[in-house]
Amino acid sequence: MGQSGNNMIFVTFNYRLGAYGWLAGTSMEKGATPNAALWDQRAVFQWVRDFISLVGGDPLKVTAMGESAGAGSLVHHLVAQGGKLDPLFQRAILLSPAFEPMWDRAGVLENTFQTFASLAGCGGKGLACLRSADAATLSRANEALMKKQMPGSFAVGPATDGSFIRQLPVLELATGNFWKIESLVLSHCAKEALLFVSGAVATNDQFNAFVGGIFPTYAASSNLTTKVTSFYPPVTGYNSKYKTQSERVEAFIRDSSFTCNIRYLNEALGDDRVYNMQFSVAPGWHGTDLFAVFYNPKLTSDSWAELLAAFVLLPLGVLYGGISWAMQSYLASYIVTGDPNRNRAVLNVPPTVAWGHPDSRGEQVSGVVNVGNYYYSTVSDDQNQKSACDFWRQFSSAATAVGGYSPPGAVAVPQALAVVSDDSSRSYRGGNGG
Repeated sequence: MGQSGNNMIFVTFNYRLGAYGWLAGTSMEKGATPNAALWDQRAVFQWVRDFISLVGGDPLKVTAMGESAGAGSLVHHLVAQGGKLDPLFQRAILLSPAFEPMWDRAGVLENTFQTFASLAGCGGKGLACLRSADAATLSRANEALMKKQMPGSFAVGPATDGSFIRQLPVLELATGNFWKIESLVLSHCAKEALLFVSGAVATNDQFNAFVGGIFPTYAASSNLTTKVTSFYPPVTGYNSKYKTQSERVEAFIRDSSFTCNIRYLNEALGDDRVYNMQFSVAPGWHGTDLFAVFYNPKLTSDSWAELLAAFVLLPLGVLYGGISWAMQSYLASYIVTGDPNRNRAVLNVPPTVAWGHPDSRGEQVSGVVNVGNYYYSTVSDDQNQKSACDFWRQFSSAATAVGGYSPPGAVAVPQALAVVSDDSSRSYRGGNGG
C-alpha cells in the first residue's frame, strides 16, 4: 500500500482446484459446468464490479493479477466466448502465465472425467453418482487422479468446452477474437520450466512416450507428435542441440505451456500496449518472483527470511529488499496510473530503469526489463523465441482442425503440419457447444 500512496485496494480470493474446478469433456458439457474455476473467478470480478465502489474503489479501473495457473486463467478470460465477454477488468499483470493445452473434448478430456468418476466409485454412473458422493470420497479421487499423471504434465486445467472457451487461446488471439484490454504487464522467470522436469525421461524413446502421453492418440496418427519430437530433436551426442533429455524436456514444457503464452499476447495486443519483464534473480525458478512481489521486510525472521534461505535466493537482506522494493514500485505505479514508470523507485539500491514497450518482431523479444541478482537492465528475451512459438501456434491449429474441434465459421490459423481432409468442425457440436 505504501508504494501506491494508499491509492490501491487489494482484493484476493480462492477458486476451486483440481477436479473440483477443472473437470471438462462432453459429460460435463451436457450435464454440468466445465471450467468451473473460471466461473468462480468471474464471480469475484463481478463482485468487484458491483461493490468495490462501496469501499472507495473504481470499478472501471480494475487490474487483475495472477501467477502461473492464475495468470493462465486470465488469458482464458480474455478469450472467453470468442472475446465477446467483458472480462470485467481493464488491465492485467500476468506473471508466468501457464497452462497445458487441453482441447480434445470428446477424447482426452472425457476420458479424464470418466477416470475421475471411476476413482470415486462412480464408473459408468455419471454425474448423478458424483453429486451424491461424500466429500472424503471425492477428495481421495481427486488426489488419485493427480498421482496418475506423468510428472511434468497435468490431469486437468483450463480446457476448451465449446462455449465459455471455444478453442485454445492461441488461436483466438491469432484471429483477433479476444477482449481488447487496455494494457498488460507480462513476466516470466529465467528458468521457468525447470521445476517441472522430474528426470524420469532419460532416453529418446522415453521422450517420445512422454510427448505421446500428453496429446490425443489422433495426434500421433496424423504425425503431429512426430513433428514435436523432430522440433525438439533427439539427444545423439556432443553436437546435439540438447545435451540431456532433461534439457530437452525443459525446452518442450517451457515453450508449449509457459513462455509462448507471453509472445502470443504481445503479438495479439500489440507491443505498444504491453510491458515485458523477466525475473532472473537466482535461482530464477517458476514462482520465485512471488517473493519479490510480496516481500515485506517487516515480517518476522521465521517467515520470509527462512523461506528465502530455503530457496537459496541471493542476495538477501538489504539488496534483496531493494530489488523487491523496485519491482513493487513498477507494479504499484502500473496499477494506479497505467504506467509502470510514473512512480517507479529511481533513488533506490538497485535503481530501476525506464521500462519501455518491447519489440516482438524478431526471434527474440527485445526491450524486456530484466530483474537480476544485483541490478535492473533491459535485455532481449531468449526464452520465448519466435520460431518455437510459431511452431506451437501451428500445432494448435493443426491439432484442433484434425480433431474436428474448430468453432463453426472460425477463421483458420495457417499451418503446414497436417492435412485436414474432413470437416474441421465436425466434433465441435454437442454439449454446451451445440
